[in-house]
Amino acid sequence: MAAYQGELYITAQLRSILTQISDTDEVIVADDGSTDRTRDEVLALNDPRILLLRNARNRGVLRAFEAALSRASGEIIFLSDQDDLWLPSKVKRVLDEFAGDPDLMLIASDATLIAEDGTEIGNSFYAQRGKFRAGLWPNVLIGKFHGCTMALRSTLLREALPFPYGNEVHHDTWIGCVNALVGGKTKYIAEPLVAYRRHSTNVTGRFKLSNYVRLRVRLQLLCGLLSFRLRRAGRSPGLL
Repeated sequence: MAAYQGELYITAQLRSILTQISDTDEVIVADDGSTDRTRDEVLALNDPRILLLRNARNRGVLRAFEAALSRASGEIIFLSDQDDLWLPSKVKRVLDEFAGDPDLMLIASDATLIAEDGTEIGNSFYAQRGKFRAGLWPNVLIGKFHGCTMALRSTLLREALPFPYGNEVHHDTWIGCVNALVGGKTKYIAEPLVAYRRHSTNVTGRFKLSNYVRLRVRLQLLCGLLSFRLRRAGRSPGLL
């Protein structure tokens, strides 16, 4: 989980996670230089499964997730935002899918949409955003992966780290594209497993990007993917 100025919602989100995981699981929270009570809220839960990382300054969403994921030690890694809620069946449903298919590398699901006060304002994120697509080029053009609904195997995580240079490429799009490049299998669960909270301080999705910014992000993504291919080809000749 990447966290920044999340004091209003992070406790409810963490509780929705902690009730579903085992005593041997971990929740890694990378606080990205918050100046509110985010860290206090996390520490007040006093749960030994939570590891709180603290950035001295705000480095952005991509780097916060990179810091958290770099410390992950589990075989199955779930991505989480600070302000959503995990629905009660999420962890079991996702783990069952991974257990049933050893070739499966990445899972995404649908999500309901909720307002600041938790009331439902939409029953399907992808009904509003457009159909989920896992391929490389659809996600280079318009990112279809939604990080808060995603889980992945550690083998894919090792491929995806480090994240590309800069701060504008989204971590979820990067992971999805890397999975496509290495031929990893993706499964989309049409059932909502997350309540995705929309509010005035969302880090992503609040503003429509200009065409110039969209082009810049896509070029940064493509440069990162090219570097990834070259780096991977250097490890395994013939893959380029």
